Amino acid sequence: MTNSQQEALLGGGGAAGAPASADAVRLTSVRKVYGSTRNAVVALDGVSVGLRKGAFTAIMGPSGSGKSTLLQCAAGLDRPTSGSVTLDGVELTSLGERERTRLRRRRIGFVFQAFNLLPALTVRDNVALPLRLAGRRPERGAVEEVLERVGLGGRLGSRPGELSGGQQQRVAIARALITRPAVLFGDEPTGALDTGTAREVLALLREAVEETGQTVVMVTHDPVAAAHADRALFLADGRLAGELELPTVERVAAQMTRLGADGAGR
Repeated sequence: MTNSQQEALLGGGGAAGAPASADAVRLTSVRKVYGSTRNAVVALDGVSVGLRKGAFTAIMGPSGSGKSTLLQCAAGLDRPTSGSVTLDGVELTSLGERERTRLRRRRIGFVFQAFNLLPALTVRDNVALPLRLAGRRPERGAVEEVLERVGLGGRLGSRPGELSGGQQQRVAIARALITRPAVLFGDEPTGALDTGTAREVLALLREAVEETGQTVVMVTHDPVAAAHADRALFLADGRLAGELELPTVERVAAQMTRLGADGAGR
C-alpha cells in the first residue's frame, strides 16, 4: 500500500452546510507537471471539468493519459502545479497539507484495485477503522447496516483471508461508505476481479448512486465498467478528449480505439 493510499483509507464524510452546487468536484485549468524544467512531464494540461453530484462518472484514457493524476488531484491526494480544485464547496489548492488531510478523512472515500484490508482485523473492524482512526465511534448498527448493503451481513466476524476477492472488495466498499463521504473515488476497483465478480461490484456502486445519491468517480480502462456510469470522460495526453453521456460498452470501446489510434500517430 502506498503512503497516499494509507492516508486515503483514513476515511471521508459528508459536509453539512456546504454551498449548493451541481458539481461535487470542480477542476479549473488544472495543470500538473512532474520533474525538473529540463525533464518535465506534463501529466495534466489545463483540464477544466465538473464531476456531477449524485452521479457515477468514469474516467478513461490510454496508458499515460493522466487519468490517475486527475483522480489524485480531484481527491486532494496530489496538489496541482497550477489551477484549482473545489470539492464539496471547499477549494483544495488553498489548503495546507494538514487541512487537506483532515478534509480527506471527513469527506472522501476510496476504493483501490488492491483491497488494502488489514488481515488481523475482522470484517467489522476493517469497516469501522476509518472512523476510529479519525477519533469517531461508529453509530449503533452503522457497520452492520453498511455490510448488509454490500451483501456481507453474515460475515462480520470473518477475517479477510476467509473471503473471496470479490467479498474483500465489498468490504472495501463498505469501509469507504461507512463515513458517508461526499465523493467515493475508485481507482481501477474491479481490476483484480474476474468478470462476474467485477459486475457485482459495479452493480453495488451503481446502487449507491441510485438509492442513496452517492457521488462516485471511477478511473477504469474497462469499457464494461464504464458502461455502468452515467457519464464517461476521456483523457489523452493530459487533456480532455471527449465525453459520453449514458455510455454503452460499444460506444466506449469505439472512443478508446480512436484515442489509441490517435496516440499511436503522434
